[in-house]
Amino acid sequence: MIGIMITGCSMHSNDLINVLRDNYDNEEIKIVGINCEDTALLRKGVDAGYVVPRITEPDYISTVIDICKIEGVDVIFPFITAELPIMAANKEHIERHGIKVSVASEAALRDVGDKVTLSKRYPSLMPRQALARTAKDCFEFAASVGYPNKPICCKLPDRCGGLGFSVVDEEKGLDMTLFNKFGRNRYINFSMLTQLVEHAGSEVILQEFEEGSDYSMCGLAENGKLLFGLGFEASLMAFGSAMFANIKQNDEAYRIAEQIVSDSGLDGNFCCDFILKEDGSVKLLEVNPRLSATLPFIAKAGLNLPYLRAIQLLGRDVSKMEFDINYALRMSKNYESEYFV
Repeated sequence: MIGIMITGCSMHSNDLINVLRDNYDNEEIKIVGINCEDTALLRKGVDAGYVVPRITEPDYISTVIDICKIEGVDVIFPFITAELPIMAANKEHIERHGIKVSVASEAALRDVGDKVTLSKRYPSLMPRQALARTAKDCFEFAASVGYPNKPICCKLPDRCGGLGFSVVDEEKGLDMTLFNKFGRNRYINFSMLTQLVEHAGSEVILQEFEEGSDYSMCGLAENGKLLFGLGFEASLMAFGSAMFANIKQNDEAYRIAEQIVSDSGLDGNFCCDFILKEDGSVKLLEVNPRLSATLPFIAKAGLNLPYLRAIQLLGRDVSKMEFDINYALRMSKNYESEYFV
């Protein structure tokens, strides 16, 4: 039996738990879920669940270690982007207790996990981008791009899951029927953008908005070498995650992922997000060096990346394994209520 802890364990973790258990070896998997919010903690499907301190609190790591010892956890899967540097900094300390942590090095996280650093390193692969602190910065970037003829968008440097992302559009930004509409990008107009930037309290990323569909290349790396990768195209997004998608391999996206892994020395699960254009070319948006909420879709297509990472961390050579991929697979994600006392 393999004991696995999932941090930030919530409704988005349910499918991940299922594919970890539905593995190639029929290996028994014990799942321990932790979350700092009692209302967000997933209780369905876990063998044990704990409400823990926030990642910024001094006793977070010691609490995680204590739970791992009690529950017999072999591998920790951090699920929260903001937690990755903390886990990387404490990796050796945690592993001295016999617990493996699925996290890349601090250097690799800085290279690929930081949206601003990534854009500076790969400007030719990504949409044009700038940092804004003032309204003047917004006007200058908009003029350089050609807004409103060329759309722009904004995002927060340290957020994931679509938090803080908006498309700047003069008409849609004032269309109240689009506010909070499921599966649609949040729209704002330019006046709202300048006000938000002025009150953000930190830098905001402004980016040239690329038309196309959302595309992700999910992979497993081993110390700078891409072992496996498989992509999908999403036609409906919500919560920063694909709600309707189809498996689709794109050679250019695979090559870009391979280059980033090699350049950074990335290790473990990761997902590169792109915009896929009509002609098949891609523009890189960001890299998430962790598990993603849509990895279960990749697993159902035949490439169980979370399970491969778990056994890789426990000493098994997975590099020579072969898989039968179902390239015709599509996915529709739905959520259901959970009842507990």
